Amino acid sequence: FLHLFLLAYRSSVHETTWQTPASIVMGRELRLPCDLKFGCTPGDDVAGEDYVSTLRQRMEDIHERVRSNIQGASDRMKETYDINANDGRYQPGNQVWLYNPQRRRGLSPKLQSSWEGPYEVVTRINDVVYRIQKLPRGKPRVVHFNRLAPFAGSNDEQAEARVRHVSPPDSELSFEEFMLLHSNGQKARYGVTREESRDLFQTPADFCLAHCVAADLRMSRGIALTFKKAFGQLEELRRQRPEVGRVLQITAAEQEKERSVFYLVTKQLSHHKPTYQTVWDTLVELRDVLLSQSISSLAIPKIASGLDGLDWRVIRSMLEEIAQREDCGLLLLPDLPMQEWAILQVSSQARG
Repeated sequence: FLHLFLLAYRSSVHETTWQTPASIVMGRELRLPCDLKFGCTPGDDVAGEDYVSTLRQRMEDIHERVRSNIQGASDRMKETYDINANDGRYQPGNQVWLYNPQRRRGLSPKLQSSWEGPYEVVTRINDVVYRIQKLPRGKPRVVHFNRLAPFAGSNDEQAEARVRHVSPPDSELSFEEFMLLHSNGQKARYGVTREESRDLFQTPADFCLAHCVAADLRMSRGIALTFKKAFGQLEELRRQRPEVGRVLQITAAEQEKERSVFYLVTKQLSHHKPTYQTVWDTLVELRDVLLSQSISSLAIPKIASGLDGLDWRVIRSMLEEIAQREDCGLLLLPDLPMQEWAILQVSSQARG
């Protein structure tokens, strides 16, 4: 029956163009079964060169109408969008709602509210990015203005003003809960990521670096070998007693500055493969180390997804989840087949 559906589609008037696909492509309507039964509409008999010129003129007229109708549809959609559009011009001190579609365990999605707040605008970083803080004493976080809406109402009684939702006291996902949601490649995206193309070793000196290693610290291939040649200090790393799940740290002098280099121990031996559990545990440890040392930016490769063989979609969702739930800031990821660098920026005020 596929050919019948295609026939119906090609002979139906499109809502935007007000023309049928057949008339746009061929300059005439299709001959339908009803035409065979009842006959076609009479028309002028044109043959030879006159037919070609007539067809060309008819198609030009159709295409001109299509362009005009598409422009009209675009204008209508813009008007509809602009009715509820927000110019994003919030000022420090303004109160706003924050859009957060994260699902909460123990409550049907139909009963969940995607808006929470009120939040107060702390700083306007640029035209579209703001730093906000949940009232009365929440942790500051950086968000795009598309996730904000004006808060209209009195905040004298905050418990009545904020969006109510039911959630457990600790709504953070455990590793098992995370894998149930994302082991099939389902993406975790909370608006805290963007893509950036940059050479890992050309990042400014105020960026710290990190990558994954085994507890035996062999680092004989891949990006680990590059780190080994660039920074060395194997004895210092061994003195820190590497174990799976731990984060090792050294200090390297570059461009007349010092920056920290972190080694994420995700497996026991270099010829082994890490598991999602060990990567999760190490990333949580890394997050705590960064926040405890007030480190504001970190550049990392696409960890655990090259020679280690794990699914990068799951690893990226893991990074996103850990950053989101602790207000860690922005995760910047490039989309280049050969340049597999990532940059994790941790807000210095996330624990303020």
